[in-house]
Amino acid sequence: MTNTLDYYFTTPSPWAYLATPRIIEIEKKYDLKINWKPCDLMEIFAKNGTAAVKDRPKPVQLNRLTELKRWSEYLNMHLTIQPKFFPVDPTISQKIIIIAQNNNINPSTIAFAFMKAVWAEGKDISNEETVKELCQHCNINSTSIIEEANSAEINNQYVLNTNEAINKNVWGSPTFIYNNELFWGQDRIEFLERAIQNN
Repeated sequence: MTNTLDYYFTTPSPWAYLATPRIIEIEKKYDLKINWKPCDLMEIFAKNGTAAVKDRPKPVQLNRLTELKRWSEYLNMHLTIQPKFFPVDPTISQKIIIIAQNNNINPSTIAFAFMKAVWAEGKDISNEETVKELCQHCNINSTSIIEEANSAEINNQYVLNTNEAINKNVWGSPTFIYNNELFWGQDRIEFLERAIQNN
């Protein structure tokens, strides 16, 4: 039986950015198969009545910034607290992660490249030229990548990921599901690892 982890996320999520390097380490450490599941977080928020970041109460917004600073320092990861391109439409970036996985290309590298582009490099991941540059940097053929990302097949998979997330009670990014147990947030990774160890 394959040891698998379903990883639901959105590329502009700072918490997914902080989580992903540790998830990649866990993947290697325990010989996990990760099913990367980029999904439409705004649709998930709408379904669950969750406000977008800009619409949350001021104290919640301020605490979010404080927590991002704390965690980035704790993990020694550069993070721009208020990046130039945020919020940003993640649709193209997320569909390209699906394409990578479909073609047996490890999606972890390109997924983290998109996250890092937002939170550490000040890049616009909704810009097609930026997306192509990041693909090239990750050794993914970018010649027709945008056209493929806009295809009905890839869009259907993206919608499927989102509906699957909603049906599995995912409400935020990052969310991990292991052995039908849900772990929400980058600060739950220790609990996730314990579950993997006890399997």
